[in-house]
Amino acid sequence: GDGGEAIETFQGERSIGGGSVSMACKTLARLTHGEPYDGDYMQVAPPAVHSVIPLCKIGNDDTGNKLVSLLENCGSACRNVSTKAMKVERDRDQEARTALAVLPIYQDGRRGCFFDAASNSTFTPEQLVQMMSEAAAAGPESGMSESAPSLPIGAFLFGYPHLLPMMQGEALAHIFDKARTFMEDGGVIALDLNGVPDTDYPSKTTTRSVADLRNDPVLGPALPHVDILHMNEDELVNLTGCQIE
Repeated sequence: GDGGEAIETFQGERSIGGGSVSMACKTLARLTHGEPYDGDYMQVAPPAVHSVIPLCKIGNDDTGNKLVSLLENCGSACRNVSTKAMKVERDRDQEARTALAVLPIYQDGRRGCFFDAASNSTFTPEQLVQMMSEAAAAGPESGMSESAPSLPIGAFLFGYPHLLPMMQGEALAHIFDKARTFMEDGGVIALDLNGVPDTDYPSKTTTRSVADLRNDPVLGPALPHVDILHMNEDELVNLTGCQIE
């Protein structure tokens, strides 16, 4: 603008855990059961997934503390969410900052997005693999079900590689290869996409070949390791060049 100062009013704010880790953690916590938490909570069925271990880079800042609290609270009913590995990595890297997105919602329904990738930009495969290793070997965390962390790890969900520049291509394939070694019978690997760039194919009239996908700089080397690939329709079009009627 012209350098002037203006004040815009708004009607409150709400903080939630966003992104693949938070959304998956909240969903799985709602679908699973641990030991009965108290007299008001009944374990109605044997748990299909006994514990959820979110692994993401956070800083020793207000945003990181709030995210840890939100993740732990979403599993409070059955004590099946462990943030232990996240806290250990936070203590190792005192310079880390927690990523933050601010989404203003306008009165006409539109929304904006201001995003600070923070330490997601420097989060390395070596750091994530170390967190995976520690999570797989961890003992029970205070407040959790005593048996939860010692049960076999059955699945690994990785989200948003397009927003993690250090975890793309061969580096992403390396992460998935290591993840297999920590899971019972190789487990299941799921990849959740967001931020897939538009293809260079004119008017989306040409579908990318298997060879093209294997040469994709972000996903190509990792795709053979993936059992479940999750994306929306726009991301499907951008990734493959296909047309959706």
